[in-house]
Amino acid sequence: MTPHYFVVAVGLDGHNPEEESNYIDGEKEAEQVEKYIQNHLDGKIDVIYASSLGCITALLTAYRRKVTVRNIILDGTADMSLGIFNKPASIVAGWFGEKILTDKMNGFLKLGGITPKMLQTFLYPGISRTTLKNAFYDAASMFNQLNKMEPYNAIRVACWYGSKEKLAARGAKKIRKTFPNGKDTLFEGFGHGEILLRPEQFFKEMQRFLDE
Repeated sequence: MTPHYFVVAVGLDGHNPEEESNYIDGEKEAEQVEKYIQNHLDGKIDVIYASSLGCITALLTAYRRKVTVRNIILDGTADMSLGIFNKPASIVAGWFGEKILTDKMNGFLKLGGITPKMLQTFLYPGISRTTLKNAFYDAASMFNQLNKMEPYNAIRVACWYGSKEKLAARGAKKIRKTFPNGKDTLFEGFGHGEILLRPEQFFKEMQRFLDE
């Protein structure tokens, strides 16, 4: 991609083994992204690609309108909402996430279309229970925030998800109520985030969306 675009790779707090930090919520992540865009990119950016938990930061960066974002590609926006049980479930999720990272209870990954290989891509063994708890709560609460937002047509939003991601398919439908301008793309046979394992196809799909 770098021969064609100026690419900035962004990692979420609590997900970088080279930093000591915890993920708090998408608002704090969006604030950091906004500052970078303001200070280094003249306050505007052509496209943000986000996968999994990063989709919250991408949506908030666009909707807050502190910077100009023209396009967003959301990969795997799973609707994990449990309603009034989001908060208590997040406490269990911290412990549960640690068990999954130690190869226990991996069967539950299938619910989100996550393969063991992709799990190692999204998480690292040293991730804290605090980050896991906050990340689950933020992901589960994301669609509660979306329901309170007014429809926003000024930005094009692509929703990508694999056929094995039932929760992401449901999430894409809800996103369309707030961000109606864009396109949904289903990748047959793919699990959560697996387009990242196919860089040539990733670039082709991204280019197709931006050229439309």
